Amino acid sequence: MKRTQIKELAKAVVESGELSENNLQRVFSLFQRKDLKLFSMFLAREIKDKNANVNFAGEISEENKKRISALFANKNISYKRDDENIIAGVRFEYGDFIMDYSVAGIIKRMLDSVKENI
Repeated sequence: MKRTQIKELAKAVVESGELSENNLQRVFSLFQRKDLKLFSMFLAREIKDKNANVNFAGEISEENKKRISALFANKNISYKRDDENIIAGVRFEYGDFIMDYSVAGIIKRMLDSVKENI
């Protein structure tokens, strides 16, 4: 199979939202080893691009959840409360991007800046 066909297959699998064991067996039987590696890479990338993770401290109001849903339209959003690592604020992860608006993130960036200037 060509690279573009493998990429389209991975995209179709993620968009359908289903990857049953039977479908996996069919994919495994169709691909050679190098194609299977390529498929798994594209599949992981598509899954990562389709999802958004929101880590927060405290509680998120329904109004803020609606704003987040509007910000990440067409993405599956998972919310995770993480008081220990966030301290206060919120951190968004989607695709290869991270938006860190947490107190812990601000402190870390300040410490890194101080270390660079010493």
